Parts: sequence; C-alpha cells; structure tokens
Amino acid sequence: MPPRRRSYEAVVRAVERALSAAGVDHVFVGGLAVIAFGRRRTTEDVDVLVAFREADVPRLLSELRRRGFRVTDGDLLAALVEGEHRTIDDTRSDYRVDLSSAATTSARHALRHRVVIRSRGLELPVARPEHTIVMKLRFGSDQDIEDAMAIYLRQKDRIDPGLLTRFAARQRVLPALAALRKEGVKVDRKVQDTEYGKFGWVTDPDGNRIELWEPSKGNRAPETAIPME
Repeated sequence: MPPRRRSYEAVVRAVERALSAAGVDHVFVGGLAVIAFGRRRTTEDVDVLVAFREADVPRLLSELRRRGFRVTDGDLLAALVEGEHRTIDDTRSDYRVDLSSAATTSARHALRHRVVIRSRGLELPVARPEHTIVMKLRFGSDQDIEDAMAIYLRQKDRIDPGLLTRFAARQRVLPALAALRKEGVKVDRKVQDTEYGKFGWVTDPDGNRIELWEPSKGNRAPETAIPME
C-alpha cells in the first residue's frame, strides 16, 4: 500500500519544524494568513518569508530535505541573491512551498509585525491581518481583493487602524484601502419614518453604528433622540 499523502496542515507543520530546527527567522504569509484571519479557502502553496544568510544554507537545506522537501542549495541561494520566491516541491504530497528571502521592506514589515497562532500544539508565526490586507490590495487580483475583504470584515474589531493606514501609504494602496473600507459598510434595511423625517442606520467598517436622517419638508431636527432599536 502506498504511503498516505500528507495534508496541507501536515506540510505547514513540517515547514515550521524545518525552519525552527535550522534556526532561521521566518513568517508565514499568503494563503495561510488568509485562512488564519479571513476565510477558509483552498490553496496549494505554503508561502513563507525567511530571514537567512548564505552561512545558513547548509543547515536549512538539510532540515528541509529531512522532512521530505525536494530542494537544492541552488534554490536557496537563488532566493537569497535574487530576492524572488523559489518553489519547493513536497515529495509526500501535491503541495508546494513558496520560499522567499525576507530582504524587502514589505517582508521585514511582516517579520516585525507577525503574530503567533497555535495549531494543535504547534506555534506558527503568521503575518498580521493589517500586513496581509495591504499586500493583497497591492497584488490586486480578484481573489486577492476577496481575501482582503474577508480579513477586513472578520478582523475589523481587532485591526490597528494606524498600522493598517501607514503600511498602506508606504505600499501606495491608500485608494484601494479606502474603497475596501467603503465596501465594508453594512446598511441596516430598517427605515423609521417619523413626523421629523426618515431615519436609517449603517455600520461602518470599524463597527460604529451611524444614524442617517432625511428631514421632512419644513421640519428641523428633533430635540430628543429617536430610538435606534
């Protein structure tokens, strides 16, 4: 009987153990961050940013190979020198590892602002929601925008608005972030019609309930608040 193919979670755990054993700083990004903070969706890649030097290559190579990944020293050196991701195949599944050197400004931001989540007893360093939202807006595909919206709506009560806005400014995606926030406004279908006019309510992306008033002709604002519920 052929050996059982390992799951996506098992591949993530193997990558984490290999990188930890190699003693290199790292953070998971991309699809794994979306699953952790936004929505469940399928993905075939484990995206990870790794801060390593040429002296770390032999140990990193050994630990990855020991856990079933098909990788060469040339792959790791290319990621280090060229600053681009290298795809590493998993010999025990159909999943792939996209490994990039954490040499760019955005990668260093992900490392600096990562959070640790627990998955069945294993701690995984994952890019914060704010980082993932901005990078998804920067990449800009339909799926990226959907991922960004899913994370924003699910994490809006936990997001650091200042961190999100500052990083969006540095990545030049403030207009896209503004559009995302606008789309994240939820409209209450209930409308209250009174002698003073019509009242409605929306909830902004930060969870604040806002009253909208359309006055009746010839009427001024009421002196007492109209109950919102």
